[in-house]
Amino acid sequence: MSASAFACVALMFLYWHDPSAHAYYPRCLFHALTGLQCPGCGATRALYHLLHGDFLAAMRFNAMFVIFLPALAFGTTAEGVAMWTGRAANLARHRWLSWAVVVLVIGWGVIRNL
Repeated sequence: MSASAFACVALMFLYWHDPSAHAYYPRCLFHALTGLQCPGCGATRALYHLLHGDFLAAMRFNAMFVIFLPALAFGTTAEGVAMWTGRAANLARHRWLSWAVVVLVIGWGVIRNL
């Protein structure tokens, strides 16, 4: 199964199964151990609400995920096209981009727990 087909199946499953109502979704190990929210906590519930068109509920669960989802989709698509065509992706060449993502994710993890 290709990655895009798997993603479509996963999104369809998520659309029909609310993460807040079902216990079979994985729990955050960081949250379970520390009681703090990691930068990704709430992303699955946010995506569920985005699939149902509830933007404000999605923002309440994980605002960073919602805001950066278009960039994540673009980067994933660019990397996939580059791999498919055999060319090097432009995003991988920018070292500063990797560091910017690391700083943003760590910063979000700190800010959301203050």
